[in-house]
Amino acid sequence: MVETAPRIDQVVQALKGLADPTRLRLLSLLGHGELTVGEIGRILGQSQPRISRHLRLLAEAGFLDRFREQQCVYYRTPAAGPRAGWVRALLAAVDPEDPALRRDRVRMAVVVGDRGRTAAGQLGANAPPDPGDAGLAAVLREELGPVALGELLDIGTGAGRMLEMLGAQTSHAVGIDISSPALRLARTRVHSIGLSHCEFHRGDMYALPFESGAFDTVTIDRVLAGAERPVAVLTEAARTLRGAGRLLVVERFDDIEACTGANPLQSLRQWLDGSGLRLNRLRPCDLASGHHLLALAQHAN
Repeated sequence: MVETAPRIDQVVQALKGLADPTRLRLLSLLGHGELTVGEIGRILGQSQPRISRHLRLLAEAGFLDRFREQQCVYYRTPAAGPRAGWVRALLAAVDPEDPALRRDRVRMAVVVGDRGRTAAGQLGANAPPDPGDAGLAAVLREELGPVALGELLDIGTGAGRMLEMLGAQTSHAVGIDISSPALRLARTRVHSIGLSHCEFHRGDMYALPFESGAFDTVTIDRVLAGAERPVAVLTEAARTLRGAGRLLVVERFDDIEACTGANPLQSLRQWLDGSGLRLNRLRPCDLASGHHLLALAQHAN
């Protein structure tokens, strides 16, 4: 659907929403990723009621996205759409080395680091990098090729491993998971390497909160073997995939064998067939973390 240009009164309202130093600082901060009101308060050194008022004005003007994750409410600048372009153009006109913005970035790094350490503790581990990550990243580049991945959905994103590896090739990416601690860790890891166009939401992989045909690429990394209904996960993934889009599945060979008691290659083929997807390629590969299967699939029609 083609976006209509805003009316004069809408532009005026938007500009009024920006006419404050604190709100410009908020836009700069929230362009780096998602933060809660409490985290913003720590960074700016202002009270939560005052910050909430600024956030409300920016959200009403269309310059912030707001979403709830259990007891927390997260804010960020839009990662896509017309307002995202406005924000980029506005911030490009502001000196990034302005003392206030530089101080905010330093404090943000501390706050986000604290968030990551807390989330890792809640997960019961420090979430060290998977020893197979480097090898897997190389294999993914071979399989997906040099083309841009467009809008990407990572189902069961966990600590954000797939978005760390593939996020730079996307125009916009969303990681979804049922675990709030995992999402907090994913935000810390992915946003800290500059992938601010990636966002994270809590959601159910059996009932994804997205319209049909919303994504060019869908990834599912080491999720299906532990799922009660792997075909249902794939069917829901297929629903969100555009007509010419691609689905990428990564699974450990031994995990599929343990959960099905059958040949892992055959099991993965059957799961994809049951979801209405057509398997284009199935590749076994040995990584430092074990024997893996990579599957690329598309809509059957």
